Amino acid sequence: MLGQVGHILTGIADSVMVGNISADHLAASSLGHSIYIVFFIIGLGIATGITPLIGIAFGEKNTRECSILMRNGLLLVVLIGVILSLVMIATTPLLGYLGQSEKVVKLATPYYLIASISLIPSMLFVGSKQLIEGTGLTKPSMNASIVFNIVNIILNYLLIYGNYGFPRLELEGAAWATLISRIGMGVSLFVYIMYSKKFKIYRSYKLNRFLSISHIQKILTIGFPISLQFLLEVASFSFGAIMSGWINPESLAAHQVALSIAAFTYLAASGIASAATIRISHLNGEKKFLELKKSAISSYLLVLVWMSFCAILMVIFRFPLAELFVTEIDVIKISATLLIIAAVFQLFDGLQVTSLGILRGLEDVKLPTIIAMISYWLISLPVGYALGILFRMGVAGVWLGFLVGLISAASLLFLRYLKFIKKLSV
Repeated sequence: MLGQVGHILTGIADSVMVGNISADHLAASSLGHSIYIVFFIIGLGIATGITPLIGIAFGEKNTRECSILMRNGLLLVVLIGVILSLVMIATTPLLGYLGQSEKVVKLATPYYLIASISLIPSMLFVGSKQLIEGTGLTKPSMNASIVFNIVNIILNYLLIYGNYGFPRLELEGAAWATLISRIGMGVSLFVYIMYSKKFKIYRSYKLNRFLSISHIQKILTIGFPISLQFLLEVASFSFGAIMSGWINPESLAAHQVALSIAAFTYLAASGIASAATIRISHLNGEKKFLELKKSAISSYLLVLVWMSFCAILMVIFRFPLAELFVTEIDVIKISATLLIIAAVFQLFDGLQVTSLGILRGLEDVKLPTIIAMISYWLISLPVGYALGILFRMGVAGVWLGFLVGLISAASLLFLRYLKFIKKLSV
């Protein structure tokens, strides 16, 4: 959970610390980060496809397969990071065509460019993380996340506000701090793989050739649908940010506040989902189907307890939480309203992400992708647009669309799990 939350915490820290400058700075951070996260999630999805493959090979005690997957998986993910970074840089001129205010676009542009460069170390981090976690080791990525999030906060304090003689760079300073932190996260995990005794057996395994096209294809076969699943959900939230900006900058800023808090609890839930993927892929490789079913049930119970606890805190402390990010009263009020909606939808968000994690461990990725398409793009966004824009409910209407979409996704994915697990029981 801590390892999953670690990457998004850099964006949350940026939002909290630049929000104290102005709502326009927070809106610019929201615009830049909302588009960055779409590119990031493409690479993350492909990297996530490595975990069940290594998990199954690890469960089968197939050292050769693990070694090939690790080498080719890391090479593939870093290459994708370079490509995504270049594409993101090329899309910078499009920021001015998203219907946002001129001031917000001007502030967001340098932040966006620096964030695009950080995609490369980000992919090095998530690629290394998925490789390590596929063998059941989750502490190294947790440690890297904690250390470099502290580094990010310190650098934010120095570069955003110009403390202790450093230049006052404001939002651009947050981007530089995040880039440095992500480089640290990626390099530290890569060094761990290269020098840890636990991975010596995989590093020293003799292969006829380093590159294996068949294994890259295998990773992409699982990773691409997972990437599309992630993309469909995250892109719908990013498009929700754009719709919020159509209403006014205050709505966009409030969207970023509520989404930052909801993303924190969601990524913690996705940590449970990742644990489910790891555990179930191991049990799948070992053919222990009764234990596999127990692990799946445990994952659902854990995520429901976690999300219920967070929902209660989110409702009770909605105003103090909003005040952490911004000082404008109008933005705080809107954010508090959105947090009530977020408290409800995160229960379903936790269920759907856990179902996805379980199904990935079973190598079931194609139908869940279709479910994601239906839930987020044929249900969530049209409902959000109708309520928020056409019926003038504002950003709250957009978020009610998210709620309807997540209820749909959670229900359909859980039914898919029940059908799949029934086959294994036969």
